[in-house]
Amino acid sequence: MDDGDRQGNAGTPETYFAPADRSSAQALRAQVAQIVEHPVIEAVLQSFCGHVLVLNRQRQILAASSEFKEALAACGIEDFVGLRPGEALGCEHAEEGPGGCGTSFACQHCGAVLAILMAQCCLGSVYDECWISMRRKNKRACVEFRAKATPLTLAGIELVVLALDDISDQKRRGVLEQNFLHDARNLLSGIVAWTDILQEDRSDEATTSLRTLVLQLRDLLSGQVVLAQAEKGELAVAKGTIDLGTLARMLDQGFSHHPSGEGKNFVVRFPAAAAALVSDQDILMRILSNMVTNALEASQLGATVEVRYQVQAGHPVFSVHNPGVIPEHVAPRIFQRSFSTKTEPGHGIGTYSMRLLAEQYLGAQVQFTSSSEDGTTFRLVLPAA
Repeated sequence: MDDGDRQGNAGTPETYFAPADRSSAQALRAQVAQIVEHPVIEAVLQSFCGHVLVLNRQRQILAASSEFKEALAACGIEDFVGLRPGEALGCEHAEEGPGGCGTSFACQHCGAVLAILMAQCCLGSVYDECWISMRRKNKRACVEFRAKATPLTLAGIELVVLALDDISDQKRRGVLEQNFLHDARNLLSGIVAWTDILQEDRSDEATTSLRTLVLQLRDLLSGQVVLAQAEKGELAVAKGTIDLGTLARMLDQGFSHHPSGEGKNFVVRFPAAAAALVSDQDILMRILSNMVTNALEASQLGATVEVRYQVQAGHPVFSVHNPGVIPEHVAPRIFQRSFSTKTEPGHGIGTYSMRLLAEQYLGAQVQFTSSSEDGTTFRLVLPAA
């Protein structure tokens, strides 16, 4: 008979999802005695940050990391051995199930329970996410965890090591970012529309400058949206034929009044007879724009930043050159996320996004060379046609 069909003494099911049976108090003490001071268990509990639990076959806690113990102690819970994860954490659904944590209707959707059950059935680690609404001191706290369950057999006992990583802040920031970008793009679309109307009636320098700044702001916001989608693996690629003349004009117009280019020279040198290439124009422009922006920011007043295009061994290659030099101690970290030589916040994404977009979405490569004799050149090498 399936565990979900077993009936209690009063005809109530013992469980609506996971098995409800538990180890006896005597068996539980024996399991704890066998594993609690085992060197493997000590190593496991000390090797991970956050909430790490060692569970028996009945999903009861035998041992836990110091972080988990401290979190429970702060809530007035000292003896957690024998409890299930949801019971120790105070999950409101643990009380709903006839057999405690894992046995209620809601537990069918709990990533922690699912990960544990899957780990018990297979030989590898299982990842999932769970959302726990907990009661702490008469207050409700909603916490989201990334759960990793790994099977382990030790001293003849079948165990599961459950690691719970609190990702509540990460999830919250993701929602706030998504809502902000959505609302900001809608507002900016309205501003762009009004600058179009304004420019129809006026052609003075102030109106032209205002429109240029608004378009740059729109481009900056679009870049954040693209990067967020790219990091999540959600960016759609739409390849098509790209005219190099059009691409050159887009670059020239985009950087003719760019703040980073003030007092500097910007030149686009594409061969007039170059054949069209096939790629995603939006992603390609995003990569080239980041290359040019970084080159302009790294250049001194009066310097020239130059963009070139050529075909090498069948590969379309774009290069952006500036006379500056990347220090040797900086070069190995140039593509790391958030790494920047600038002290003010908000930098360190450009080079990282170049490589991310190029490699994962265009099948291309981003390379660079830098020396005091030749300056710095970033190259985008696209796949051969």
